[in-house]
Amino acid sequence: MYITDKNAKTIILNTSIALFSTHGYRETSIREISKKAGVNVSMISYYFGSKDGILRDIVKNITEGFTSLLSKFNFDDINATMNVLKQFLEYLENNRPQIKILFSEIGKGYDYLIPVKEKITELQGKLGSLILGNKNFSSNSELSRKLKIMTDILLGMILSDYIFDFSSFYNNIPEKEKSLWREERIQMLIKILKQLSGVDSGKLTFEPIF
Repeated sequence: MYITDKNAKTIILNTSIALFSTHGYRETSIREISKKAGVNVSMISYYFGSKDGILRDIVKNITEGFTSLLSKFNFDDINATMNVLKQFLEYLENNRPQIKILFSEIGKGYDYLIPVKEKITELQGKLGSLILGNKNFSSNSELSRKLKIMTDILLGMILSDYIFDFSSFYNNIPEKEKSLWREERIQMLIKILKQLSGVDSGKLTFEPIF
């Protein structure tokens, strides 16, 4: 394929995402990216500066995606909020390689990872608000603590498939069936959150847990 300056940056970025998610960020060299992308090393330096610059770009794009979706949450309209949550889960699925890279590096302490960590914390807050609705448990430290534990568990349910990339266990499954699994996973998570928030029953269904 003939590489032009116009599409070189996109090709380098997409190649890096594929290699980082398959082999790991640390294990992937600039020369390997150069060879796979069909560009010279100086072109990678021109657009990204270094391998770290590529990772920064990946993180920046994911942070912007998170920011855009989280800003759409509107707890005055629970159905609209559930729709946004579904969009968020679909965004994770559609960006699975990038999310996998993000979580493989998130504990490394890079300063440019702070914004996306803040967005994950914001998501946890949104989940808590979704569960509580217009109820306020802030004056009850025990219930607040248990709500925090519950949203920790929910975050784990939502993100674990991307952290551990369970999709690689199903490489022998046809793509059509994989797509059905992904859609059913999203629907199941939405149902769990609806049950916890009491949207259908009119009460907090997690109250007996406490």
